[in-house]
Amino acid sequence: MRKISRESAKAFVNFEPYKKDNTEVVIDRLDDPLGKDARFYLHDNCIVLSGGNGVYRNIDLCGWHTATTRERINGVLEAWGYDFFIAQKNDEQILIRGRYPKRKSDNEQQVLKLSDDSFDPDFAKRVFNSDEFISGADLGAIQNF
Repeated sequence: MRKISRESAKAFVNFEPYKKDNTEVVIDRLDDPLGKDARFYLHDNCIVLSGGNGVYRNIDLCGWHTATTRERINGVLEAWGYDFFIAQKNDEQILIRGRYPKRKSDNEQQVLKLSDDSFDPDFAKRVFNSDEFISGADLGAIQNF
């Protein structure tokens, strides 16, 4: 992971402003008793949002299915302590459980497809931890967990 991804992810999860090159972390509502909002921007697109001091979280690829976008988001997911990351396989964006696992056959990996660019990482975590988990399921199609 590049230095800018580590630095910006650390700033984001600690609700600290950050700006370098094409990456920016903006903190809002600093004096709000309900909590701060943090927005993570890449090329002026908000790719990660954390509101109410982290009470709610949202990730959005904003249509940019690039290695840089995935790397920035994966840095935040790692900093938050999630055990999955975004990858691309056959031109599809997917979540893979485990931090950058060694090569495994597809049937050994826990994989969720992303039919939509936006998702709640807490919801994805609940799906991965479910007894009803089906590898390769479409996260956007799963309704109740």
